[in-house]
Amino acid sequence: MALWNKKPVDERVTNIQNKIYREIYYLVMLITLASVVFKFITIGTSLNVVLTEVLILLGASTYYLIRSASLGIYSEEVEIHDSHSKVTRNKKNFYWGLAIGLALALSFATNSAVNYAEGTQQAIHYFVLVFFVSLFIYAPFFIMFTVITHNAAKKRSDQVNQKLLDEEEVK
Repeated sequence: MALWNKKPVDERVTNIQNKIYREIYYLVMLITLASVVFKFITIGTSLNVVLTEVLILLGASTYYLIRSASLGIYSEEVEIHDSHSKVTRNKKNFYWGLAIGLALALSFATNSAVNYAEGTQQAIHYFVLVFFVSLFIYAPFFIMFTVITHNAAKKRSDQVNQKLLDEEEVK
């Protein structure tokens, strides 16, 4: 049973270690994102080239969201954020979804205008057409995705917190 025995720990050391781990996490995510951008610029826009990096970025983010919601700290993080920020987390998620939709619409529109048009007039027409169609397709999707994901995680976190409070009241 020696594996299960807890050694005495200094909370200050543990907090500093957690701060270092958080910094490492941000550094790894930044390097992974830089790798995706670099590969897109140098090699091309094939998803096969950056699939590993995309899986790392999405997997780590998804894991953190699920884990923080299941432990009940997500709703507390949201409350802390909302009390210190002028813009609530829900509004920020809305804006992020809109920004992602706009970025995709701009990239698709630019790609269509540059690669498929045979003149300036046609390029403008392709750009405007593809931009608005892409915007109307992708912006609502990403807005709904970010807002629904946030609300589901917050609801799950609130349920976990309520269950913990109910268990403490019984004791």
